Amino acid sequence: MTARLLAHEDLRGLAPEVWLARLKRSVAERAQSGLVYPDFPSAEIQRQFVGSAYEDALDEAGKFYAFAQEAMSDRAYKASPGQGYLDFGCGWGRIGRFFLRDFDAQDMVGVDIDPGMVEFCANANLPGRFETIANGQPLPFADGSFRLITAYSVFTHLPPPLFRAWLAELLRVLAPGGQLVFTVEPPRFLDMVEAIAPDADNAWMAALSVFKDRLPQLRADLANEGIAYLPSGGGDYREPDVYGETAVTARFVAKEAAPHGGEVVRYIDDPAQFWQAAVVIRKRDPNAKPGFFARLTAWMTGKA
Repeated sequence: MTARLLAHEDLRGLAPEVWLARLKRSVAERAQSGLVYPDFPSAEIQRQFVGSAYEDALDEAGKFYAFAQEAMSDRAYKASPGQGYLDFGCGWGRIGRFFLRDFDAQDMVGVDIDPGMVEFCANANLPGRFETIANGQPLPFADGSFRLITAYSVFTHLPPPLFRAWLAELLRVLAPGGQLVFTVEPPRFLDMVEAIAPDADNAWMAALSVFKDRLPQLRADLANEGIAYLPSGGGDYREPDVYGETAVTARFVAKEAAPHGGEVVRYIDDPAQFWQAAVVIRKRDPNAKPGFFARLTAWMTGKA
């Protein structure tokens, strides 16, 4: 029997935990029951982008996928006119591959500022199509194109102007009733920086330790503006002016989403589940009456 690419119809009705198990099995067994699963880059590249590799990287992504599944059970989401799924900041395709269970490949898109990662994804048997984007440039999609957008560990790295610009742009391409599921660094991130030992052997933490003398100003920024940015940089396409470490308050996220039709419907800051805080923003239907979460957003943004 000739093997073929794994497709959405192969996964209908499959329990999320079974799907995760199959993806983890694909690390060592790329073809299963005549179906070809997506590829992986080298362990070095995986760790460079997400801090872990193979089964460990998939376990972390699986927790985020489970969080997204809860958001997708929302009644407004199910009624949304949007069709597609967008993996914003797709990297090597760790997160996006999970959503083949929920979308046809033809309705899936991944975008990233790193052309090398986009090229890898386009040739790795990953579902959907992949495009390179540029900071400060609009996404090449029509208003309301997507029912679901995910951005895992992306807004955790954006300076304030890009944070605001990309949040507005994602809400533009999100359909009414659609969900933006993403992560942010909560205020406790600055506590972690303060606690870094002088002789830290973790390269990432050692690099962050140089910002310890800026903590008073960073805490003031967080208190006054709701956002604090550490311009650490991250290699190619990630210079310090566009990439670093960013802590935000929940109120800041709600305030910035509101003018673009977004309302925060879920915010979880629980290190036992995720190191980062996980957020769900729903795109409001302009014709619908304000519900509980719309009123909550109004309170969080000071407009109640």
